[in-house]
Amino acid sequence: MHAFIVAMPQKDSARNPALRKFGAELARLRRMADLSQEALGRPLNLRGATIGHYERALRTPSRTIVSRLDEALGAEGKLLALWPEFSRAAYPEYAGDFFQAVPTATVMRDYHPTLIPGPLQTEEYAWATIKAGSHLATDDEISRLVNSRMQRREELSASRNPAIWAIITEITVKHLATDPGILAGQVELLLELSESRVRLQVLPWSVGIRYHPGLSGPFTVLSFADKADIVYVEGVGTGNLISDPQKVEEIRFRFGTLQAAALSPEQTSTFLQNILEGDPRELAQI
Repeated sequence: MHAFIVAMPQKDSARNPALRKFGAELARLRRMADLSQEALGRPLNLRGATIGHYERALRTPSRTIVSRLDEALGAEGKLLALWPEFSRAAYPEYAGDFFQAVPTATVMRDYHPTLIPGPLQTEEYAWATIKAGSHLATDDEISRLVNSRMQRREELSASRNPAIWAIITEITVKHLATDPGILAGQVELLLELSESRVRLQVLPWSVGIRYHPGLSGPFTVLSFADKADIVYVEGVGTGNLISDPQKVEEIRFRFGTLQAAALSPEQTSTFLQNILEGDPRELAQI
């Protein structure tokens, strides 16, 4: 699965007592401040429905969001003090450290040879790919995974960090044509994001196997303002954070090589626009 999102069944967040405790405290403090969910969320670039999900323990907020809620409500650290306990159950054990590190990074460089990166996915695309990779998961479990993915996308969109540079492959985009109901929405979102805070490049099919530096699989490089870069590499049911300077440098160089082989961001936008304006039936035959 994608190096940023792990498509595995998770525990029902509503059964997490620590998360329910956080939700109840958030609701109590909001009512004491005489704020509606919409009024609390608005200055934080969060929807009222998202605040409601936090209060009902249906979503797990990031540490950054908890800190901003704490400050907005003048909670003096009460909400932030609850975060370490409920966050332990928010992600698969092997990926938790990575997910928690993402909001503190300044730049995220993401490469995947077969999937659209999680922060760039529509809900429809996320559902289809998670369901395909989680055959034993129930619809409720898939729904929670999709909601979690959409929440992380929302939080990254609302934050200035990290800036995202993503490289995807031409075949990944063209695979969308097998489901026209997903194609238009996903390509439109890619175009929208590439015009704002996301630098997106497509690696063309014409890059031969001898000159393709990304055949070894997906990876994500995180850069920070105050510490060394780290790399996250994911397999089936496993994930590894790499901090060894030599290995990190090797993978960072690999990303640079991919950048050089891929279409430029401007060429990528033209490519996506042509996909959007073309006939999906013809695209599916490629």
